Amino acid sequence: MPQAISEYVPQLVHDGESARRWRRARRGWAAAVGLAALLLALIVGAPLLKAGGMESAAGAAYGAFALVCHQMDERSFHLFGFKLAVCARCLGLYAGALVGALAYPLARPLVRRDLPRPGWLLAAGVPTTVDFALGFFRVWENTHASRFLTASLVGVAVAFYFVPGVVDLALTPRNQLFGRGRERRPKLPNFLPNEGVDGHERQT
Repeated sequence: MPQAISEYVPQLVHDGESARRWRRARRGWAAAVGLAALLLALIVGAPLLKAGGMESAAGAAYGAFALVCHQMDERSFHLFGFKLAVCARCLGLYAGALVGALAYPLARPLVRRDLPRPGWLLAAGVPTTVDFALGFFRVWENTHASRFLTASLVGVAVAFYFVPGVVDLALTPRNQLFGRGRERRPKLPNFLPNEGVDGHERQT
């Protein structure tokens, strides 16, 4: 049955809103990719800066990543004779995160804000856990390649949880993001008696 003219909503309104959502989602995805690329560039750039004699800049990069990585020389890749800013396993995490972020639009629509099931992240962590455990218990000696490759799987998986979070921020209206426009808290009921202690009506 045809709808009344008062209930008709032009299709252009829906198309315009959908286009805006896609633009915001793409900006969020681009921000996630940019952040992953920046971190990887800093990791690789640290030895380049040191080789170029820029000790202060290199020290800042090494110092920042020292907060999250042990940076052991014998467990790190080297460039121009200097170790990267993180170990081989951490490098796999960052590199995998960049690959996962770049590949994300091929696997899921950008406007999706829900996260994958946690089981995927746990499954991705199995190979690197096994690689670490075998080396820790001296069953076999893991290598830079095994640490990098197994950890890169975790990095790819992490990207599929990180990107939706950034996209969600991009799609959330600013007034909601910063707390404006929220509904006011309901006023608490007044349980005090209407009459004062002298029997007269209390002024409110």
